[in-house]
Amino acid sequence: MLHGRRSVTRTVGAVAVTVALTASLFVVIGPAGATPSLVNRTNSQIDSLQARAQALAEQITTDQTRVTIAAEQYDEETVLLQKDGATLARTERQSRVTRQQLVAARLRVQNAAVEAYVTGDGLASQVGAVLSSSVNNAQSATVYAEVVANTLEAAVNQLHLVSGRLAAERLTELTTLAAAARAQLAANKARATAEAATLSVESTLHQVKGQLYQLIVKRAQEIAAAAAAAAAAAAAAAAAAAAKRHRGNGGNNGNGGSWPFGPGTGSDQPGYGETLVPAGTNPQGLTAVATAESYLGVPYVWGGASRQGVDCSGLTMLAWAAAGVELLHGATVQDQESTRVKLTKIEPGDLLFYHFANDGEFPITHVAIYIGSGPYGTNTIIQAAETGTNVAYYPMYWQGFVSAGRP
Repeated sequence: MLHGRRSVTRTVGAVAVTVALTASLFVVIGPAGATPSLVNRTNSQIDSLQARAQALAEQITTDQTRVTIAAEQYDEETVLLQKDGATLARTERQSRVTRQQLVAARLRVQNAAVEAYVTGDGLASQVGAVLSSSVNNAQSATVYAEVVANTLEAAVNQLHLVSGRLAAERLTELTTLAAAARAQLAANKARATAEAATLSVESTLHQVKGQLYQLIVKRAQEIAAAAAAAAAAAAAAAAAAAAKRHRGNGGNNGNGGSWPFGPGTGSDQPGYGETLVPAGTNPQGLTAVATAESYLGVPYVWGGASRQGVDCSGLTMLAWAAAGVELLHGATVQDQESTRVKLTKIEPGDLLFYHFANDGEFPITHVAIYIGSGPYGTNTIIQAAETGTNVAYYPMYWQGFVSAGRP
């Protein structure tokens, strides 16, 4: 029998997850040489996406907690449903046994009544008392029949009571089982809702991470473009300033006289003003380039030719000396010691000769080395420019250009 039946009323909270994804995204296509304002705008977009990704990650954490709770609730309801089913099965079995006992009792009472009436044996005590009294047989039979009928009715009534109680318990168990099934269904629905919400937010977070990665790459490109543009502008300005202010003649005794030659004399050469493309490599020229690059950062010293300081022709003299070619210390004389090279046939290591305004009467007052590849692509040169600077890479410039030569 069942006593102390637990309450089957449970509340399964439905998991309602609303994912608010209203942040708008747009991609800025920056021009070459991106400005800091474009980089700042991309940074703002990145900050916004990072905040959105953080919010989505927190939402996923909350949803996963709900999934865990809903799954535990579902497991508990499943256990209770199984227990209710087992209890109902026991009640069903007990009810069947009681019904069988009822049928058997009826049969036994009927048989006993008939046998006692016929043989006078097997009477109950109260029946015996009736039969021992001073009444005739007809009266005894009538009284016995009444006693038997009353006994049979009492037994049947008792069995009906037991059967009725079992039927009531069976109805209670059916109600309990139905409630448990509904609770299990609600828990399973809550779990499925939470899992679906988690998948939705995870999918959105994946998209946001992809957009965030693209913006980070874009920002890096914009920063690099801005830095390259700034470096190119600074180098061009430095080259222009060097060309304008240059006073040293690379070892020649420039007298600072008036400008007699005009803005260089090489403008009529094929390739002038264009991007230079190396036509080949000269082993000695490559050695001269490597040696010149080893002097990067050495300060400009007029008349210098050592690691402590070099001027323009001192650098070229040391570079080509490492390649086994002796040059005198002077831009003009090095021009005379070199063989003219067309710009369309230039190779790494070739010398570039210049004459700047107010540099004196010498036809060549500055010399640089063509590198052929470097920070400024195929138009990269290396030179000791003027007082106050160090040996450095520069973009090829044409102001004051006279000619190219190979020692």
